Amino acid sequence: MTTTPGRHGGAGASARRQGELQRAAERAAQHRRAKWALPLTATAAAVIGWAAGTVTVWQVGALVAAAVLAYGIRQTYRRQRNSWASGAAGEQSTARLLAPLARRGYAVLHDRAIPGQKANLDHLVVGVFGAAYVDSKNWQSKKSRVVVNGGLLRYGRYDQTRALKTVQWEAEQAARALGVPVRPILAVHGAKVPAPRGRLELNGVTVIEAKKLRGMLEGLAPQPGWDAARVTAVEQLIEQRLPPA
Repeated sequence: MTTTPGRHGGAGASARRQGELQRAAERAAQHRRAKWALPLTATAAAVIGWAAGTVTVWQVGALVAAAVLAYGIRQTYRRQRNSWASGAAGEQSTARLLAPLARRGYAVLHDRAIPGQKANLDHLVVGVFGAAYVDSKNWQSKKSRVVVNGGLLRYGRYDQTRALKTVQWEAEQAARALGVPVRPILAVHGAKVPAPRGRLELNGVTVIEAKKLRGMLEGLAPQPGWDAARVTAVEQLIEQRLPPA
């Protein structure tokens, strides 16, 4: 199956735009804060540097003053974690993992809008197994782990029940638009999924380590009535009914 040029380049575009807006707002807030914070920092640096110089030598005082000033500037303009940018990076990584499927007869589309909704669909994959919706999660924290406790999925101290429901709802919206069942999948980058083969089924959603996603999709059994012609037909429906976000 041929693919439209630029199709894979759209992965994460919506999240990337939101990340840019968040960063611009953060930068504006930093500039406002700098108008009063930096003069205070400069005054503190001068006082502390003078005090250090009087008890040692002036060179030490100058170094202390420069260090205080540099610290103040760094704190004023320190970047906060940008969840949208992180999400975009996860979607782009998933798109790269899925790209080989498009060369093997699957339809692979990214960042699709749900008509009438603000939500978007990260990735749609169509093959002889049917159709699947993949939501990307970029869980890269070294301090947090994915755990399943009492049937609940948690990442660190955060309950992911709502995330699973969202993935299921988004898959349902895709199914409604396309008129075919759509399998909901949550692909996790970074964190380990605590299950054999890095994959588990929870609340109707397949949760899988992203690096194992392509192999899972390729291993799904063909479904009756799903051939190359139907894959192309569903792909065309996606283009018509779920436009780029």
